[in-house]
Amino acid sequence: MAPARAGFCPLLLPLLLGLWVAEDLVSAKPKHMTSAQWFETQHVQPSPQGCRRTMGHINQHTKHCKGLNTFLHESFSSVATTCQAPSIACKNGHENCHQSKGPVSLTTCELTSGRYPDCRYKEKKLHASYIIACDPPQKEDSGKFHLVPVHLDKVL
Repeated sequence: MAPARAGFCPLLLPLLLGLWVAEDLVSAKPKHMTSAQWFETQHVQPSPQGCRRTMGHINQHTKHCKGLNTFLHESFSSVATTCQAPSIACKNGHENCHQSKGPVSLTTCELTSGRYPDCRYKEKKLHASYIIACDPPQKEDSGKFHLVPVHLDKVL
């Protein structure tokens, strides 16, 4: 019996690469920001300001409606202090995550409808702990911290 030919394979690779690139563009940080600066833009909001306004600012950078976002109502310095907590495993298996010492005030913004730039969100206020991924600062970051937050991994 002759082996089956994989005639669709040459077409499958460009399709998969296209999907991968599209996903990368949707979640990509702006080129002019460091990972810590993008984290601060997306997740640090000392005073609650409402989802519509603040998500509009984030969505301007990515040119799409972000499906879900969480704002920590703490200063960047306070969030960065969490990076000094013991390391734990992140959802992706890396060991650069750290859990907050206790619950903080936060707001989640969940996309309910709309298309960019007219994105509509449901706002939910919570008091919860969180887990962040931290990395050494990039040269454009402040030298104030040994590690800086770069990803909000989980809200507990």
